[in-house]
Amino acid sequence: MFFFLSGIQSMINLLFLVIVLGTLGVSWVFAQRLRKQHGADFPWNKAAGIVGIEVLIWIGFNIFWEFFKVYWLPISIIAIVIIYILSRKKRRHV
Repeated sequence: MFFFLSGIQSMINLLFLVIVLGTLGVSWVFAQRLRKQHGADFPWNKAAGIVGIEVLIWIGFNIFWEFFKVYWLPISIIAIVIIYILSRKKRRHV
């Protein structure tokens, strides 16, 4: 099971890397277009804030996933019970 969880973590880490690099790449392209077409500066502080939030979510995911790899069985059982309880239809009492 540890092998599968490590593989999933690697795939999601790759996805986070693509997202962060994509955000930086798109920001750079927009900065070039904004400077060329309008002579204005790109709001790099906002782009840096977005990238910072993405990196914090990435770090949070890795912390959670390391915890999940250790306690995957109880967390899975609790999650299934919660999903079952939340998915039941509410009965109306007349």
